[in-house]
Amino acid sequence: MEQLRDSIESRLKVDLPEDLGSSLMDGVVLCHLANHIRPRSVASIHVPSPAVPKLSMAKCRRNVESFLDACRKIGVPEVSQAPDPEPCSDGGAVSKLGVVFSLVHILCLVLLFVAYTWSELT
Repeated sequence: MEQLRDSIESRLKVDLPEDLGSSLMDGVVLCHLANHIRPRSVASIHVPSPAVPKLSMAKCRRNVESFLDACRKIGVPEVSQAPDPEPCSDGGAVSKLGVVFSLVHILCLVLLFVAYTWSELT
């Protein structure tokens, strides 16, 4: 995980928080990483603003989907799609297991993406 963090930080020239999963969850860093590897591979990135510091789940999902589309265009091999998280009994909350599974899925895609780009560069 530290290698992944170091690679993202050095490529994007940013400092990521200690919790790497939470910093990737909104898809902003992932989209910037895709654009760093192949410029304009993600045309539109939803980013937080000072007025609205947290993105809605819909905008986070669009960012992650844009990142996944960019990976496909670049040629990163597809892995099985993570299932949508199941709603909890309160009707709107996302299950913790679904969130963890989605984060693991995204991290695997990032690792595949970084490994693919390194193999292309060498």
